Amino acid sequence: MEIGTNYQQHVEITKKLKMSDSFYEVREPHKEAFEEIYHKAKDENVNISNAKDFLNSLTKDELSTLQNYTLLADEINVNSINDEGAYNLLLHHYEKYDFNKDGVVSNGIAKGGSLLPENMPPKEKTALVKTLNEMDEKDRFVSMMMLNPPHLIMSKDGAITTAFNNAPMDYNAIMKRIEKILNPQPGEVRSDSILKIFAKLKEMFHDNYEEKNNKKEQYHTQQKNDINVMKAKLQHEIKEINV
Repeated sequence: MEIGTNYQQHVEITKKLKMSDSFYEVREPHKEAFEEIYHKAKDENVNISNAKDFLNSLTKDELSTLQNYTLLADEINVNSINDEGAYNLLLHHYEKYDFNKDGVVSNGIAKGGSLLPENMPPKEKTALVKTLNEMDEKDRFVSMMMLNPPHLIMSKDGAITTAFNNAPMDYNAIMKRIEKILNPQPGEVRSDSILKIFAKLKEMFHDNYEEKNNKKEQYHTQQKNDINVMKAKLQHEIKEINV
């Protein structure tokens, strides 16, 4: 399977994000069969470059498992999907990723976005997951959709595709996006429920981000103190030897 520090870090954080009960319920009948395929691909060191070859080696029933587990409407036609789409079919939901950096996550023939913005630093991403997990299911879904909305791109031949913002999303960018939702421009409309959700999100995200910052500072302070104690002890021992 695909390995990389940034990717692995993204997966570990995204894995902790709560999903709805229905998300798991519809996949449950196919979970065991999917896991068998997943581990088979892992054992064979499947990656983006050879994922289509691996899919072509599967039986019709195994392809059906991938189709149903991924909730694809149509049967999987390996020749009609790109390398990323083939590879993401073999991954858990929290592992799916925009590997080719084209702004969308290809999953079979389906195209969408990552559960969490991939361009968000780990510290912000961790604070956001903690915040979303503390919200109820409906508010969590609305927040995720509006924080990283898709935009349309028109190619030279007039074809329209959907993509997601690849600009860095650090703390300031996230708060700016929340403020934009809370303060709509003339002509924009926000319901009271949306305003309430994002006012809550703003406060909770800020508190969780600051909490993580404080813990990091405390950790570095403790490390520094430990090093100073060790230095003092070593200097004392050297002095004792020289006496």
